[in-house]
Amino acid sequence: MSIPRCLAVVLTVATAATASAATTSSTTLAASAGSPRATVVKLTNEERAKAGCSGLNSDGALGRAAQRHSTDMAKNDFVGHRGSRGSTMETRAEDAGYSGWKSLAENVAAGQKSPAEVVRSWMESPDHRANILNCALTHIGVGYVRRSGTDHDKYWTQDFGAKG
Repeated sequence: MSIPRCLAVVLTVATAATASAATTSSTTLAASAGSPRATVVKLTNEERAKAGCSGLNSDGALGRAAQRHSTDMAKNDFVGHRGSRGSTMETRAEDAGYSGWKSLAENVAAGQKSPAEVVRSWMESPDHRANILNCALTHIGVGYVRRSGTDHDKYWTQDFGAKG
């Protein structure tokens, strides 16, 4: 049985934010050690280290943005950078409280069975790899949702940022 594996075209933005952030939740989505989200961060940082980049610091606001987007993709069974209600990476990051950013980037995927498989998929895609290995990015948030009965079963989001 073949499981579809989707990678959405990557979107990178390197523009200063001018809008103020509206914090919608004070809950931090800290990825617990050994969780799929924490493992994605660890594997991503291992890839960055091989390329001579500093490790990314987990950011609660980017984690909220990424988790909300993965939830939206799973609930509405799609893979993409525009949310089901028209949200963008920028609006999701700002709504989650990631303010003062100078650059953002996002990788999304669905269907990969494990953190290792999704990071490997992103690393095999030139645009996704470029986001992971962008040494100017300093923060990361990861979203992960498992939902049976959809085309893809597992939905992944990596949100990256750097503040100015």
